[in-house]
Amino acid sequence: MATTSLRRYIITALLAGGVVLASHAKESFTFYTYHNKPPYFTTSNSSGHEDQARTGIYRNFVDYLNARVRDVEVQLEFSPRVRLEGDLRKGLLNGAIIGVNPLWFKDKEQKRYLWSASFMADKDVIVVKAGASFPYAHPRDLVGKSLALPRGLYFWGVSERIKIGGIQVFETNSDLQNLGMVELGRADATIMSILSAQYFMRQGMSSKELHILDTPHDQFDRMILFPKNKKRQFELLNHYIKHALTDRDWLNDLKKIGYVQ
Repeated sequence: MATTSLRRYIITALLAGGVVLASHAKESFTFYTYHNKPPYFTTSNSSGHEDQARTGIYRNFVDYLNARVRDVEVQLEFSPRVRLEGDLRKGLLNGAIIGVNPLWFKDKEQKRYLWSASFMADKDVIVVKAGASFPYAHPRDLVGKSLALPRGLYFWGVSERIKIGGIQVFETNSDLQNLGMVELGRADATIMSILSAQYFMRQGMSSKELHILDTPHDQFDRMILFPKNKKRQFELLNHYIKHALTDRDWLNDLKKIGYVQ
């Protein structure tokens, strides 16, 4: 009788423990990015095969959050911007979008979507051929020039002028292609984040053939866009995101890739 009672007690304890463990299982939540470019997000390793680790700033920030958030496990996936915008419009986006800014989604007042605190400040720069005469202080100075730009992205003060025909544009699939066109003299300039420009110049593009203009094209914060139906996840994750830029661990991660606050 005593043995039977003990067995029942053990089984009951194990079942109760299982319930407790299940109640603390982390919810999976996805951050999407359409920035498939270093040093932000890289889907392939040097041999060209897909790297499931997906390295870069966004991967590092997801790891930073996952080390701190108890109830949510953040996943990171690439998705084209057109698809993400379509899912946003239809209310079908099952996750959030990392590394973006309200202006890029026509949400300057931050009323259409939920926006996290900034996890890094960034800037776009203009890259020209070394030795070229290229005075620049404002996007209006690009009128009459030819630019190589990634297809489908918005650039402040430039996209508007392209639409009215003031700037000639060659649309490509990558920043690396754009730098190549400038280096070969097929375009007058390109625009990209300073971290990407520096990365490619370190990785083989000739810095002797290219020059980054001193005046930035644009300066902005990188944030995370949450649909309004993800308010619970937004509030939970933003609690940690808003402290990132004062956290020495995250700042050290950024400094490793050449980031200067």
